[in-house]
Amino acid sequence: MIVTALLPRQHKRDDRPVLSSAPLKPGFDRGNLSRYSDPSWDLGPAVFRENARRCSNTVHFDSVENADIREALRELLYARLNIDLPGHRAKLPPASVRQVFNQARRFFEFVRAELGSVVLLRVDQNLLDRYARHLKADRKRRAAVTGQLLGVVSDLYLYRDHLPSGGLMFQPWKGRAPANVAGYRHVRENRTPRIPEPIITSLLAWSLRYVTVFAPDIFAARDEMDHLEGRRDAMVQEDLALDRESRRARQRERLVAFFDQRRSEGRGVPIWTTAHNGAVRRDPSSGDTTPPVNAHLLHLHIGIDAQTDPHMHIQLTTGAPDLIESAVAELGVETGGMDTPMSLNPDTGQPWRPHFDTKRRVSSTLRHPA
Repeated sequence: MIVTALLPRQHKRDDRPVLSSAPLKPGFDRGNLSRYSDPSWDLGPAVFRENARRCSNTVHFDSVENADIREALRELLYARLNIDLPGHRAKLPPASVRQVFNQARRFFEFVRAELGSVVLLRVDQNLLDRYARHLKADRKRRAAVTGQLLGVVSDLYLYRDHLPSGGLMFQPWKGRAPANVAGYRHVRENRTPRIPEPIITSLLAWSLRYVTVFAPDIFAARDEMDHLEGRRDAMVQEDLALDRESRRARQRERLVAFFDQRRSEGRGVPIWTTAHNGAVRRDPSSGDTTPPVNAHLLHLHIGIDAQTDPHMHIQLTTGAPDLIESAVAELGVETGGMDTPMSLNPDTGQPWRPHFDTKRRVSSTLRHPA
């Protein structure tokens, strides 16, 4: 068995897709992906950056003269692209494949020059030390770049169980970070204590819950917001033909209609989910401090773009603060105020958070549920 492993691997035609699970651009047929044995790999279908250079996500194995180096490169790149090693290495982004190809090729060429062939089971620590000295001998090469080149050596140990021809069977430099071996002085070992298991377990559980349960609420709120903004813009455009006094009168009419609808639904005047910019309101009946009235949501419903025309803000004395105060006194308040219903938290049977409030409406604004 050992003798077989030491021999260069002879490949039959291998038709495995190079990317077995990576998401692809819309409309691209996974059956058209580059295959393991292809002379070139084009990973462009899995690169979503529009400004990505084609050469960065393409590798040409026929540019490598020696067959043993070609096969070593195929094995390492396939493992890096398709295998996630939690806590060590994530899957290689397809846009970075050319960079790793070049780094690994440099090491394999050094091994071949030293040993006559690329057989990683014959590599020892002395050879790795010679490679590190060889890289550091180039005084024009920055230590950070040398560390990146030495990172390939660590990968050959980390992925040893996923390389058919065998990887490094010993931990290079006894586990020292490649950047440290390269002499990069600004690198320190991560001494941050591990997150306690009860805490990380809860965080992971909530992360999964966002994806599996709460995501439809987030997307629905985004759709609702798009509808509200479009409707607001249409009302603003419609009101441009009116003089300022008539516009105010129409906005007040719309606000009265909005509060009438809230009354019929048993809902309150919307307030923000959190106080921002230090602004708060004090409830006149209970004396409690709460976030302020969600004027932005009111503006969306009654046709005001306060960013374009701040003088039309509904809470100015020339707006409708009297209508708002009267509605708060009669209807009370409601946190958030958007219409998108909230799914139930399976653990509690209660909504997982208050209604969205136009600021905390999509995934980029959602943190741990309030």
